[in-house]
Amino acid sequence: MLKIGIIDQYLDNWHCNYFPAFLREAIAESGLDAEITQAWAVWDSPPGGGISTDEWCLARNIARAASVDALIDECDALMVIAADDASYHEALCQKPLRSGKPVFVDKTFAINAQAGSRMFELAREHSTPVFSSSAQRFCQSVIDWKSSHAHRPAFVSTVGPHSIDRYAVHQLEVISALMGTGIRRLKAFSCGSMVTQLILDYGNGRWASFMQTPQPWAEFNFMVSQDGETGARLVSDDKDFYRNLMKAMLDFFFTGIPPVSPEETLEILAVIDSARVARTHPDIWFELTP
Repeated sequence: MLKIGIIDQYLDNWHCNYFPAFLREAIAESGLDAEITQAWAVWDSPPGGGISTDEWCLARNIARAASVDALIDECDALMVIAADDASYHEALCQKPLRSGKPVFVDKTFAINAQAGSRMFELAREHSTPVFSSSAQRFCQSVIDWKSSHAHRPAFVSTVGPHSIDRYAVHQLEVISALMGTGIRRLKAFSCGSMVTQLILDYGNGRWASFMQTPQPWAEFNFMVSQDGETGARLVSDDKDFYRNLMKAMLDFFFTGIPPVSPEETLEILAVIDSARVARTHPDIWFELTP
């Protein structure tokens, strides 16, 4: 049996609360011999209050690891979560990325592109397979569009909620999945302190647009155009994208082959880094240097 371990800053958070059930459903559907066996957290409960590590583990029939070292030693595949604050990821990943075992790192992979580069380099030094992604990349509509088109599109447009630091990755994963890597430059437009609007230039007449606004104004909405003349709306459906993410994660755990390349993840981080600067200097092009 493939044993999966969960590592986090604290366990009582949305992703940790729901991912075990999602992953167990995927395991049951696939017929694979795998199970989430252990979990470990730096803190016993969230800073603002919540259930303890013991309570969390008991509710999900997952053993509390004696230490992060014990979890890494006893598990075959690792999940580093901390989805609400990427600033913890580099520290949380130090031992997992030295393990040589497949490591999934939840979104956003790192606090910035420099940290992301250090993490991938650490993984390479220890021959540790690693991948990170937002679940939005695995929307069934995105997968279906890619499978039915031999060439990359000319244009992608995305809209979504919340802030750059926590939620920009969701839109950028979809843009990356459809457009691939190769963003040459970007510019932002001034739309207020809680709104970010970006234009991404891939060159050769290929573009992507990104609009992020605070809730409740925006739900995720994606549009893709193969030729710049006609387009299709791609639906964001959480029933599909979580199921597909879990299937991709299981395939990765069993094969060690990442479904998302480091180059894609690093370019997404570089866009976020540049967007933070560009939104304070509207309508100026910034070259992208991953």
